Order: sequence, then C-alpha cells, then structure tokens
Amino acid sequence: MRVRRLLAYVILIAGLNGCDAGNDDPILDDDDSSDDDDSGTEELVGNWVFGEDSVVVEATETRSGLRTYSLHSTHPMREGGPSERTFSEQSGDPVLRSGVLLTDALFAMAVEEARLNSVSEISDAAFGSAVPCECYKTGELWNWVWTRDIAYATELGLAWLDPQRAANSLLFKLSELKSGGELQIVQDTGTGGSWPVSTDRVAWARGAMAVLRYTDHPKLRSAALEAMTNTAIMDRRYAFDSRDGLYRGETSFLDWREQTYPSWMADNVVHIGMSKALSTNIDHLFLLRSLEKLSGEDWGAEELAAAIDDAFWDGSSYRSYLTTELDPRPSHQQDLLATSLAVLDLGTHPEALTSYPQGPFGPPVIWPQQQLTPIYHNRAVWPFVTAYSVLAARAADNRAVLDAGLDSLIRGAALNLSHMENLEVATGANHLEDGEFSGPVVNSRRQLWSVAGFLGAVAHGVFGLDGEQGAMSGLPLLPGGQWFLPGGSLRVGDTVLELGDEQLAPGSMTRFETEPWTALFGARSPGLGLEGSGANVTLTVEADLGADIDIYRDGELVATDVLFPWGDTSNSTSCYTATATLSLPSQPSPPVCWWGDDYQRIQSVQAGSFDAQGGVWSSEHGRDHYGNWGAPSHSLNMQITPQHSGDHLLQVVYGNGAGGVDTGITAAVKWLTVHDAGGQLVAEGPLLMPHRGDWANWGDSNFVPATLTVGQTYTVGISDGRNMSYLAHYIDYVGGRGGGQQPSNDVNIAEVKLLFLR
Repeated sequence: MRVRRLLAYVILIAGLNGCDAGNDDPILDDDDSSDDDDSGTEELVGNWVFGEDSVVVEATETRSGLRTYSLHSTHPMREGGPSERTFSEQSGDPVLRSGVLLTDALFAMAVEEARLNSVSEISDAAFGSAVPCECYKTGELWNWVWTRDIAYATELGLAWLDPQRAANSLLFKLSELKSGGELQIVQDTGTGGSWPVSTDRVAWARGAMAVLRYTDHPKLRSAALEAMTNTAIMDRRYAFDSRDGLYRGETSFLDWREQTYPSWMADNVVHIGMSKALSTNIDHLFLLRSLEKLSGEDWGAEELAAAIDDAFWDGSSYRSYLTTELDPRPSHQQDLLATSLAVLDLGTHPEALTSYPQGPFGPPVIWPQQQLTPIYHNRAVWPFVTAYSVLAARAADNRAVLDAGLDSLIRGAALNLSHMENLEVATGANHLEDGEFSGPVVNSRRQLWSVAGFLGAVAHGVFGLDGEQGAMSGLPLLPGGQWFLPGGSLRVGDTVLELGDEQLAPGSMTRFETEPWTALFGARSPGLGLEGSGANVTLTVEADLGADIDIYRDGELVATDVLFPWGDTSNSTSCYTATATLSLPSQPSPPVCWWGDDYQRIQSVQAGSFDAQGGVWSSEHGRDHYGNWGAPSHSLNMQITPQHSGDHLLQVVYGNGAGGVDTGITAAVKWLTVHDAGGQLVAEGPLLMPHRGDWANWGDSNFVPATLTVGQTYTVGISDGRNMSYLAHYIDYVGGRGGGQQPSNDVNIAEVKLLFLR
C-alpha cells in the first residue's frame, strides 16, 4: 500500500491579546517506499495545532477518488460530545480538493451534516404533532424549519447542494390565509407576538431566488411571485414609513431583544416595532428587486436602496438600527450580517468591512458588546454570519477580511468536529463559564446555516461558484492564508473549478483588543430625568456611570461631555436621549420628552367616550375598556378637537396579555383613521400593540402621525388589521393564542392620546 503522510503543523496562536495569528506553512512528507495494495486505497494523515489544542485528520481515499475521514480533537466538546468523528464522501457529493487535508475534511463534514439535517418530517412543541416534509431541519437541537434560517442557509449553499429539498423547505414557509387565498411568507413566532414587530420574513426571497438560479422549479417560481407580491403589499401597508422611505421591524436574526437592544426595550417591545433595522431593510430591498426581476414591474427598489444608504451610513461604518419614533437617530451599534448584506446588495461602501472590528477568533455579530448580558448573540461569533462576511469581502476585493473569515470558520469547525451554532468571541470557546452570563446559552451542532455557511464560504467566496438558468460557472480566487493551495479544485455536479494564482487585493481590517474589558464592551445606557417650566427644560442623569455623556435632541447631537443638571430652552415639544461612553459608546437611553407644563400638549379620550362596535364594557385589569374586543367586525370611534394646529402623533393606551414579550403570533395590529368633519380622510396608519405578558400591564402603542387644525373636530376610527394568526400555517399552533381556524387579534384599549409636536 502506498502511504502518504501529510504532516501539516499549522500553529494558530490567538490569545486574548488579540494579536494576529501566527501560521506556519503546511509541511508535506511523501513516503513512496510502499506499493499500492490490491484495494487501491491511499492513506493520508495530518495534524493541526490551534493554540493548546490539536486536530488530527486521517483519510482513506479509494480509486474512485472518494475519501473516508476520521477526525480527532483535543478541544473540550460542548456538553461532553464525542472527540472523534468519522464520515465518508458519497457518490454525487460536491467534493473539495483544496491541497489541504483539513479543509477538504471540513467541507466533506458540511456535506455530511447537511445530509444529517435532511429529514422526512419536522416537529416543534409549539405545533403539536410532527409534520411530513422532505425538508431541512435547522440543527441538532432545532427540529423545525424557520423562515430566516432556511432562507439564509439556502442562499449560502443549499440551493446547489440539494435544490429540491431546499425548495420544499422554502415552500413550507408560505401560507394562505385561514379564510383562503392571499399566499404570503410566514413570519415565525417572535418578539412581542411576531409580525410586524419583526418583519424579516422577506429574507425568504434570498433562498427562493438562489434555488431558481441553479434549477428550473416552476412550482417555486410561481409561488414565489405570488407570495412575494402579497407580502410586499402587506408590508408596505403595515411596516413602511413613507416619511423616510424605510421599513420598520427588528434586526434580522438578532431577535433576542436583551442581547442586542437597550435594556429598557426588553419589556416594552413596541419600540422595537417602531425601530428600523439595516439588515431587515436590505432584505426588503432584496425582495423588491426580486419582484422586479420576476414581474418586470417597478416596485421602488432603488428608492429604498438610496434611503437605506442615507439613513444607516455614518461616513465610516453602517449603523445597525434607528432606535424608535421619538429617537430617530442611528444607534452606535454595528452588526456584521447587516454590514455584509449592505456591501453585497448596495455596493456603495465596500470600506465598511475594513472598519468592522475583527477578533482573534473571528468577527463578533454585534459591536460593541453589551455589559451584564449572557453570551449568545452578545459576545459571540456566528459562523453563518462570518460566511456572509467572506462573501462580502470577495465583493469588496478585500483579501484580509476574507482570510480572517476562513481562519475563523476552519478553526471553529475543526476543534468542535461540527459546524456549530456560535462561539464565544474572546476565547473561541463553545462554552465560557461566566456565572449568570455564561454561554453561548444555546449552541447546536450541525446548525443548518453554519453548515451552509461553510459550503458557501468555499464555493462562493473562494471558487466564485454561481448559477444562471440552471448552468453553473465560477471565478476561483486564491485566498492568502494556508487553507487553499494553487491547483486546488471544487467539483459540484459536472462543474469543476480550479484555483490558480489570481488573488483579491490585499485589503485591510480593524482588530480589537479583548483586554481591558472596556475595549470590548460599551458603556451601560444612561437614564435621564426631565423637569421643565414654560420653555425651560432641565435634564438630570439617573446614575453615575463614570462615563462621558452626550445629549441628543430630536435625534440631533446638541451637547457633549455633559455636566448635570443640563439646561435647554424649548418652545415646542422636544425629545431627549443620551449616550454614555467609556472606551466604547452605550446603547441610547430611553427618550424623555417635554410636553409642556402639566403635559398641556397631550389630549386624551377615555374609553367611556368611545362608540364601540363589538366587545363588552369592562373595568377589569385596572382600566375601563371594552373587553373581548378585536374581532374582524369590531371597531371603535371617537371625536377629538385639537388645541393646537400642526404636527401631531396619535397613540393608544392598550393591554395585550395574549402572550409573553418573547414569543407568540398575536401582536395586536389595528388600523387607525382620522376623518375631518366633512368626512375627508386626513391621516391613517397601523396601530401596533405587542404582547405585554399580562392583561393588567398597560402600555403605549406606536404612533400614527397626523397634521391637524386647532378647533376642528375629527373622528378617529380603529378597525381590524392583520397579524400572523390570520395565516393557515398557524392552524395547528398550540404554543399560545392564535391557533385554530379563527385568527386572534384581541386587544384592550383604554385611552386614545393626541400628542402635539409643533
């Protein structure tokens, strides 16, 4: 037997000091003293050292060219998992021959893990019985199909790995109404009762369009056009803000509010529903562009693209989100998925990748990290997001960022013998003990989008694999690191791509330190107190954070390094927020507004003055209201006479105990109209009233803007809207209200408020 021993000692020393990894070149030792045996097999062995851990790869290659790999890792495994693993390439699999045995093995492991995630039925406790579906499940710990997960995973790699199974999974996330018709994309359960607090269901278009590039799938094409059309119409009505041309809704994928939003939003998620996220807006842009391609009609995509760039680019980086209606400025937070998608889909600021901070074990999904917050999205590297940064680096002609992404993906998969859900950012560990902040809180093996991310980083990021009308092509570019060698090849179906010497430009990136802790964490959000008399306003800070504090008025910076108390003069309504900075800035404080002496710029109409259709008068839960109200035929009407002329905001005080603030499908959504005395419509918009966990927990809705005239009497009407419980997808839902044949959109409304701005 001919034995070839590949002694590849790759030393990756990347500690908490954030220094560049030192990488020795692989050493190849050929031993030709033995003859082939009758089996025609060849054995290959390699050892890679990452800091204090090592990974050994043994492979047996048959005359057919396929290999069986055995991997052993000394790294501590998550929850005591096995430290050895064996798997085989199968006929018809995509096959990588990079010139580096470990890279080939991890690519084959991704193909194998996609196979393990290929199932004939899926299940989730929130849906009762298992559902037959030749689909991809989401990971070892996640047995369902979720819209954003399958969308990103399909775009990254599943579209060409198994287009039919990917299409099945995507089609599962489409639904007609319970009453029939109006096919649209499903928003999964989520923050405050799901859509439209979250609106990133539009990411689905990424997966669908990817499949259609690699195969002709008439069913998916037809369904995509119908579902995307109806989704775009519905989101335009309920989530679009014509004032700035952006869509509202939570950051895509970063959907655990305590992890990535200010702490004051954790139990008051209506502000998340009023925020505008870069990632989610780019997904809306992708859907509109896809509709334009499929239909040949203008859906306003380029106007949205311009609005996104104008709102989120700060001159050196992309900001993650605009905070809320009363604080419309961009937060100081960045997030890597949004930045990567912006580079890929906008193409206007490739330098955004250069400025996004990279750690010793990969790029964190948010920057900076949040204090006193467990590890999950916070303080974490997510391989699928890293993979998107690799694709963006290729588009931005930045080899430094591409190489760093490949280093991170290969290290994480090799040491853990799986494509993990996430890793702690400062140590690269699959679990870091840090008391109540330990984590990652959840970390599934063979997480589907991590699996697909590795496939995509190799196939798209390195070999430039692309599809058009079912035909594959590629433009290989040799990375600068040690994981790919000239002459390396990738075979997908009948397409074979080979690496030459052509490379991206060297590029550059920003490194962050992990010590002291202030180099990694932002300051804590300050709290503001507000007092005033006449036009004089005084702000106080509620806690000494030992930080410099800046003040914003109506979204504009008005004072830096403030000493408190701080005074201002305001002849109209003004809303103030603050940001604290140690080494890095905090999330914004909650806005505080000066509504005049004794709140004279706020008028209200109590429930006793409502003209109600439907519901039953009730004084339960601490406020007068109409209970059991909210069916499609129900409505509320009331009159209001403004005391000022000009711009106003309408808002209701509501109770929604239909579910907890972290999940569900019954965010209450209604439609508010304002008619003048002649019956002319002068303003309208959606009313969003997310879950508050308990019916006795009263809070404020979002705002509907209106320009009104003093002394005129207007009729304000509230009628039914839509939420996800209207979709047939949720007939079998048992995780809370909204299942069954009828939708659930009940809400208690105790008061309508009219707030004068200017």
